[in-house]
Amino acid sequence: MRALPNSVIAQLLYADETYLNFARLVGEIDLHLARHCNGSHRLGWDSDEVAWFDIGNRRILLARAEPAPEGYAACLTVAAGPAPYARFAPSAGCIAADPRKLCAQLVDSMLRHYPTDTIVWQESTAPLDAELVDALVELVPPRAELDEIAKVDPAPVAAGKGETTSPDMDRLRNIRSALYDPSEDDTPRDSIQLRLASHAMNCTLLAVNLPVGAAVMTYSLLRGENIGLSARAMALTGAAMVFLQSGLGDRVSALL
Repeated sequence: MRALPNSVIAQLLYADETYLNFARLVGEIDLHLARHCNGSHRLGWDSDEVAWFDIGNRRILLARAEPAPEGYAACLTVAAGPAPYARFAPSAGCIAADPRKLCAQLVDSMLRHYPTDTIVWQESTAPLDAELVDALVELVPPRAELDEIAKVDPAPVAAGKGETTSPDMDRLRNIRSALYDPSEDDTPRDSIQLRLASHAMNCTLLAVNLPVGAAVMTYSLLRGENIGLSARAMALTGAAMVFLQSGLGDRVSALL
């Protein structure tokens, strides 16, 4: 199974009052993808302020924060990373495969329309959705703190359009630990042979008992293969079918 890259998030912070035509930005990206990706992308909205595009195994997310972080008039979040089903979706040749490069291209395009003074770059292994965006916006330090960080450790200029600063990493780690279980990354994954065996058992269950097979297959697709779960489900399903097909099953049914 392919290892998924981290999502890259850029938060464009505006100190002065700036009119961000969010619907126009989403429409322009949608039109660009329709022209270059042959209509293979999918546009979705988590809310009026959060839109995402799934292109193959990659997701682009665009969000406007209301209200903006303390000391700022507006905040625009641009992110790129794996799509929810990236492990099973093919790659799209019409966009950059590297989330860092893809996000940098998006930020450069945004800066042409709305130049900004400060950009906060972050990475995350959590899914790209409205919940992650809201949590990361809450973690953005007040403007006074970011100005102090920039004075102590000035970051390079992003695409020639203002300063790029680093967020408070301790606070960022806290929200990451709240969003997902860090121990999941340390859990060793089954070998390819065991994962294939799990899929084979799941397919067998689909043929023998559709409801049970569909439930186990769905779990495997969403949470990853589990040879133990597949084996237990097959054993219990087999025992139940033997019980129902035997005379003992008819006797128990008669008693009920």
